[in-house]
Amino acid sequence: MGFKEELLVFPHAKIKYNEPMKNHTSLGVGGDCDYYAEVCTLYGLNCLFMLAKENGVTCKVIGNGTNLLVSDNGFCGLIINVSKINDVFFKRDCVRAMAGASLEKLIRFTVENGLSGIESLSGIPASVGGAVVMNAGAFGHNISDCIETVETLKDGKLKVYDKQDCRFGYRKSRFLGKDEVVVSATFKFKERERSAISCGVESFAEIRRTIQPSGRSCGSVFKNPKGFSAGQLIERAGLKGLSVGGAKISEKHGNFIITSGRATAMDVFNLITTIKEKIKDEFGIELEKEVELVGEF
Repeated sequence: MGFKEELLVFPHAKIKYNEPMKNHTSLGVGGDCDYYAEVCTLYGLNCLFMLAKENGVTCKVIGNGTNLLVSDNGFCGLIINVSKINDVFFKRDCVRAMAGASLEKLIRFTVENGLSGIESLSGIPASVGGAVVMNAGAFGHNISDCIETVETLKDGKLKVYDKQDCRFGYRKSRFLGKDEVVVSATFKFKERERSAISCGVESFAEIRRTIQPSGRSCGSVFKNPKGFSAGQLIERAGLKGLSVGGAKISEKHGNFIITSGRATAMDVFNLITTIKEKIKDEFGIELEKEVELVGEF
C-alpha cells in the first residue's frame, strides 16, 4: 500500500489532496501541495510524521500561515496544519499553550486571568508555535520574555527545553529551520489588574492598526538590521508603492507587501528581491527575510 492509499484510511486527521496553499496563507498566494492534513491531537501529529517518514515523504508543519510565502509550484510533500491543537490552560503556576493556539487566544486568556507580560504582541496574527520559533516581538518585547519551557516533537519523541536552551535571539530560536516541531510552550506571567492589562492590549492593538496597513500581507517582510528600521530604509529608498504584478509595497509601511487577488507568489518573491537589491545598492545593507519561503523559487 502506498502513502496515498494509507492516507485514505488514516483515522487521526482530515486529509485533502492537491490542496491550494493560497487558501491557507495570509498572502493568499501559492500553488498546490500534494497532501494536506489537519490534525487535532499530538498523537495524530506523531502518527502522520511516522507514516510520512516511512514513505520518504517530506513534511512541513504550519499554523495560521501568516509568515509563509509558498511557491506557485506548490509543495511536493505533506503539509500538516496544527491550528486545531490549540488549548490554553494552567499548568501548576504557569500557563501552557499548545502550538496551534493563536496569540490572540493566549492574550485573551491572560486578560481573563489577570496575567501580564505579552500585551505588546496584541494584533500579531501568529500561532503560538510560529511565534516561539521566530521569537515574535513588538515594541521592544519578545514572546521569549515570558517563556519558561518549550516542548517539541522529533522522531516520535517529545522533548522539553528550558528557556536558556532555546537559544532565543532577534527573530530566531534553536527551532528555526530545524526538523523539530514546537508543540507547546509554558509561560510565566505577572499578576496585574485585569482592567490595566486589557487597556494595554487595546493600546498596542490600536498602535498597530495606526501604523500598519490592512489587506493581505505576511506582516513584516524583513528583519530590522542592527541600528536600522527596515521599513524606514525602504521608504528612504523611494520604494513605497512599488508594484510587481499583483504585489505592492505598502504606502503606509515600507516593510509590508500587500497582495491583490491576481497576485502570484513569484510577484511577491520578485518584489522582495528588488527591495533587497535596492537597499544593498543604496545603503550597503543586506536585508534578511523574516518571511519563510516554502517550495522552489
